[in-house]
Amino acid sequence: MDFDELHNEVIRAFNNACAISSGPLRVGRGFRPLADAFYEESDKVIVVRFELPGMARDEIDLFVENRQITIRGERQFPAGEGRIYQQVEMDYGQFERRIRLNIDVDPKATTATYEAGILEVRLALVDRSSQPHKITISTEEKA
Repeated sequence: MDFDELHNEVIRAFNNACAISSGPLRVGRGFRPLADAFYEESDKVIVVRFELPGMARDEIDLFVENRQITIRGERQFPAGEGRIYQQVEMDYGQFERRIRLNIDVDPKATTATYEAGILEVRLALVDRSSQPHKITISTEEKA
């Protein structure tokens, strides 16, 4: 076997071993965005940051309720006609990520920004003033 034949055989073996069939693509464990959560004393807010590389803002749903923040979406596999992948290491697919907050927040005062693949959610704490709030008691008078 000469060098050219050996080279072609190695290339053929490499392509056969690395090519992904035209059938359904298996994509690892599924996409699960990484998250950081912290309290910011200066603004008195909880900040939760999600890492969502390669996603557009309109592909992400964000919910806040019952001391929990939830994001949902799907990171699409970048399929293309005539592509033969040598390796696939990035994770794709539908995801849902929940972060328990351990403190009451005001969903109406929540803000979110998305820039450079990072979703930052700022959650205002519920105002629990130490001053008692007086409630007026009404009576029903019967005529």
